[in-house]
Parts: sequence; C-alpha cells; structure tokens
Amino acid sequence: MIQLFLTFLKIGFLGFGGGYAMLSLIYENATKIGITPLQFSDLNALDLLAPGPIAVNSATYVGYITQGLSGAVLATIAVCISSFLFSHLLYKYETFLLTHPVFKKFLNLTKISAIGIIASVAVSLIYDSFKLEGEPLLISISIFVLIYCRFKQKMGVLPSMAVIATVGILYGVFLIPVL
Repeated sequence: MIQLFLTFLKIGFLGFGGGYAMLSLIYENATKIGITPLQFSDLNALDLLAPGPIAVNSATYVGYITQGLSGAVLATIAVCISSFLFSHLLYKYETFLLTHPVFKKFLNLTKISAIGIIASVAVSLIYDSFKLEGEPLLISISIFVLIYCRFKQKMGVLPSMAVIATVGILYGVFLIPVL
C-alpha cells in the first residue's frame, strides 16, 4: 500500500502536460506494481468512457486492481495531492509567474514536450495492444485519415471518430482475410 501511495504521489508531482502526457509515466509505474499491458489498455478504454481527469481515473483503476477499494481511494488521494499544492502556490504567485519570461518559456517548452510524450504513449499502447498481422497498415491508414479529416477537412472530433471507425470496419471486412 505504501508503494502504491508513493507511486501515485510521484506521478502527481512529475506528471506535467495533463492526463495524456502522464500516461507514459503511469504506464511505466503501473506495470512495476502489477498492472499488465492488457490491463493498461483496458484502463485507457475506460478512461474514454468515465468522466473525470485521466490521472484520477488511472489512479483509481490501478489502485483497485492492485489493492482493492482501499487501494483505489489511497492512489486517488495520492495523485491529487500535488494538484492541491500547485494550485495554492500558483494562485498565490499567479501575477508574478505569468509575466515572468523564464516561466513563460518553461510553459511553452512543457507544451511541446507533452506532445512528444503523448506520441510515445500512443506508440507503446499500439505496440502492446495490437499483435495481429496487418495491424501496422490499419494504424497507418487510420492516422492518415484522421489527420486528413481533422486538419484538411476541419471535421469535428465525433465525425472524425465515425470516419476512423468506418475505416476500421472496412479494413476488417475487406483486407484482413486477404492478408
């Protein structure tokens, strides 16, 4: 239980860039305390369905899987402690920090780093989740179609998801038997 608490306390303090950027840190630490890659994939699917921050949902899930209900509560509290502390400090020094050039540069670099971290998590999840032949082709097609829909056609998130789902279905119906 102590290891679970310290793990999510660390994740809370080191997880910059929001929930998706924290996924690689959560994945690395969750697998060390007993979560399998398949369970982590399930966690990501549930994160999309459950309301609330990804870090909190992840902590609750990992805590519950590894230690039961008390683990879920403990991990959730641990991951939230840093947010309470940072919020208090940022509120107290908000004007100074938001106008300071070094802090502004730090925020810009953090945003850029978060994109790279999210991409690395996506690649790790794809590698751990899809072991069937032909999957790299589906992933490549899906990424291309998603970029085209979102940025070239300016489609919203839900229509883009519908298009990607259609691509996956068509791929499964027409291409997998051929491969």
